[in-house]
Amino acid sequence: MEPPPLWQLELRVAEIAGEQTGIARDTIKSSSRLLEDLHIDSLDMVELLMALEEDFSVVIPDDIGKQMFVRQPVTIGVLAEIVAHQWGTGKATRNQWVAPRESSQTPALVPFTQYGGTLSSREYSRGPLHDPIASTPNGFAQFRRVTDGMRCVCVPAAEVEIGSADIDALPDEKPVHPVAVSEFLIDAEPVSVQAYARFLNSIGKVSSETLSDWCVLAKDDRRRKHFQLELKGRSWRAAPGTEQQPIVLVSWFGANAYALWANRLEWQAYRSSSITALPTEAQWEYAARGANAKRFPWGNELATAERAHVALHRARQTYARVMPLSPVNAELGMSPFGLHHMAGNIWHWCTDWYSPDFYQTADASKVNAKNGQPTGIKSERGGSWVSPAELARSSYRRGRPPLARGRCLGFRCIGHTLAKS
Repeated sequence: MEPPPLWQLELRVAEIAGEQTGIARDTIKSSSRLLEDLHIDSLDMVELLMALEEDFSVVIPDDIGKQMFVRQPVTIGVLAEIVAHQWGTGKATRNQWVAPRESSQTPALVPFTQYGGTLSSREYSRGPLHDPIASTPNGFAQFRRVTDGMRCVCVPAAEVEIGSADIDALPDEKPVHPVAVSEFLIDAEPVSVQAYARFLNSIGKVSSETLSDWCVLAKDDRRRKHFQLELKGRSWRAAPGTEQQPIVLVSWFGANAYALWANRLEWQAYRSSSITALPTEAQWEYAARGANAKRFPWGNELATAERAHVALHRARQTYARVMPLSPVNAELGMSPFGLHHMAGNIWHWCTDWYSPDFYQTADASKVNAKNGQPTGIKSERGGSWVSPAELARSSYRRGRPPLARGRCLGFRCIGHTLAKS
């Protein structure tokens, strides 16, 4: 059976996009870009693809959601073409996206150490940046960053395997290749809402344009109800109930600005890709699963509710102001180095530019490999609370433009070891 004419599919796809996002139908055009114009993020993407599959009885390839972010621009018209191409494939089964797998146990929490309030300019540069604390249970040196209270774990230098040779690995994850990674510090937890408010309170007055670069959403952005920060007078604070959640809806620029500030670097250079304190893809993947390639931080077994916060919530649910993100200090997605949420809960911004072909280049195997060639897309890793478990694989790669925000996209910082700080 032939699909309907493309113009009919475009009209129906636009209607479904309006129904799923709440955007007025008369503002959605065939040329509307999903990311830039409609502000589609990962949560919207899951719901939109499921709605399209149900309405047209087609199977949309899993990789399409990834392409929405890494190959710009994807428009309503492009989605209609995908539906036409998949016509007759039959209704998809998305149990892994819609069936909550409730955990019988509440995840354990470690003490929450990230500071709120305000750090004065006088205190900001006083004394060493890192204070040593007791090592992790696995024996890795651990420090506390004085600017924001973050626990940082020292990941030792090693030659590590990056990428995947698994049968379900995507082309951009291949081939497995060695990378020599120097010793580095990495945050034990994602940066919290409370800590990000501290950053905003501590840097002095910044322009509204800068705040828009980082985290503040436009007035017509429907995701504003999920914005986790509140401005009370001249001070920022976490919205009640979000204090210990990871900060999300923050751009790569906003993540880099925080990471530079927390490490006493020039945060005003937040738009620079050469001055960053975010992990490279190689550092992130090594920190997630160790030196040897395996599917997840804990091994090759698929993610479950007891292991990580992934795909545990029913798509198309209307979420209240406080989204169901796990606290940053929950013992979920734990890596061999004792790092929290290295699988699931939130995607993490990385410093690299995303390229699907990077692992096939000689640069990918250089010491401390990093893709510094601009592509317009910054890398992100880790899966999230709305992602299928498969996307939390340690080698899974994707990215978004640096100004993009997502309700499941946050970050963690890296730093030099104590001897270099």
